[in-house]
Amino acid sequence: MATTRSPLFVLSALVLAAFVPLAVMWVAVAGWSGIGYLLGFALYFLVFHLVIPARVYVHARDNGSNAVLAWTALAFVLPVLGAAVYFLVGMAFDRVEPTA
Repeated sequence: MATTRSPLFVLSALVLAAFVPLAVMWVAVAGWSGIGYLLGFALYFLVFHLVIPARVYVHARDNGSNAVLAWTALAFVLPVLGAAVYFLVGMAFDRVEPTA
């Protein structure tokens, strides 16, 4: 039986597939002297463009939001502001009412 992968797992694999060759090329061209800049950018990208949107996605999905992908996209494009807007405003107005 085939299993489907989580979108977060697939996105993480794609990011690793992009950063590993980039790091290898960086070292091949510039040497090890500037690798800290690349690793700092990688850490920034992972935290602000993967972890924060992933947290918004999981929270919105688990709470039955009507616009899970829209909130996740906002948190990806504007990481801190988008997540803040979701957690402060979106949670209050984007709830699914239980049906009887």
